[in-house]
Amino acid sequence: MPKIIDLAAYRTQGTLVFAGRDRGRLVRAKAALEEADREPAPVEIRIPDDIFSITSSFFLGMFGPSIQRLGAENFAKHYLFVGKDISPIVRDGVREALRTGSPL
Repeated sequence: MPKIIDLAAYRTQGTLVFAGRDRGRLVRAKAALEEADREPAPVEIRIPDDIFSITSSFFLGMFGPSIQRLGAENFAKHYLFVGKDISPIVRDGVREALRTGSPL
């Protein structure tokens, strides 16, 4: 059974956008993604259906270190995004994190 991280638990009530690298880093720490990276079971990331957007800066702040640590293929197997479709942000974020060598 996968570990579940629901982004709804990490937003201010009424917020429709997850934005900012610093905010992504903060959510990464609160959600304990350093530990989640090492878990053998997949991690399900629940994206609230009512959000308007997740910015690339937030995504890189939250997941950049995981992408670099796991690589694109293992990241895609380990972190499963469900709910609102953010596949373009995930695809672009993975490419950017690996291209620059540093997500930050």
